[in-house]
Amino acid sequence: MLVVPEVFAEATVLREGTAGRAWLDKLPLIAERAYHRWECTPDGAAWHGQVALVIPVQHVDGPAALKISFPHDGNRGEADALRCFNGRGAVRLIEADESQFAVLMERAGSLTLADRLSRASGLAVEEALEIAGDLARTLAVPASPAIISLASTTAEWEKEFEHQLALAPSRLPERAIAQARGTIRHLAEDATPAMLHGDLHFGNILRSRRRESWLTIDPKGWSGPLAWDAFTVIAGQREELQQHSDISRGVSDRIRRFCAAAGIEPDLALACCQARAVSAYLYQHIITGAWFDLEFLRALAQPN
Repeated sequence: MLVVPEVFAEATVLREGTAGRAWLDKLPLIAERAYHRWECTPDGAAWHGQVALVIPVQHVDGPAALKISFPHDGNRGEADALRCFNGRGAVRLIEADESQFAVLMERAGSLTLADRLSRASGLAVEEALEIAGDLARTLAVPASPAIISLASTTAEWEKEFEHQLALAPSRLPERAIAQARGTIRHLAEDATPAMLHGDLHFGNILRSRRRESWLTIDPKGWSGPLAWDAFTVIAGQREELQQHSDISRGVSDRIRRFCAAAGIEPDLALACCQARAVSAYLYQHIITGAWFDLEFLRALAQPN
């Protein structure tokens, strides 16, 4: 019998309300049907992220992971992305049932790049940035027609951006606001046909000893410029930036190191990071929470 972690269940109901509770009630049946259809058996306790339950299983291809996500458009592109990556820089997709938001994937190790950094294992942030950049380069394969473009998401971003400005006016210099708005509109015209991860960060990079040294998980399923992924990568281990006498310089150095490893020019990455930081800064003034520290966001939000 599937045991759903209590903290995951509580967070799902808090975020999704009655729809979340109804989905949690269906989870055991969704999992049982997947076991039967894909001929796999549970192999340990389930773990979870924010929106998905992951069950370790044994499959004829070896150790695997059954991931079942809460049904939401933002969770829809993972299987298509993994098909495009085909195991290059990412875990391999074994099976998928998009109607149930369920995917059966190769099981990599449980140790993330973030774990390696936090355990004082001798891995420097600079090395982690280079690992992430190298993975971003590897993932930049041609996108299939099923993949959503980053450009197609920008209209909603700009709408939300203007709403944030109305609710939190004068929080940042007008020049910072103007540059962010310009970047959003620039991305709306971007037609880069390559895959990007969409949520690349140190916690979505797993240590693997079976194939490649590191494999990514949880892609968004978008195509677009690799520069987009710089923001979530350079935000890792932000506390290390407090040691810099100039946080803005430290942030810029991180972006350039990631870009060098990814093989991309830093100008667009700097602009994407600035625009995303402005949005995150405004959001954090509107919604209670502390996903990013404001000093980091404000330093990154300054115009280039």
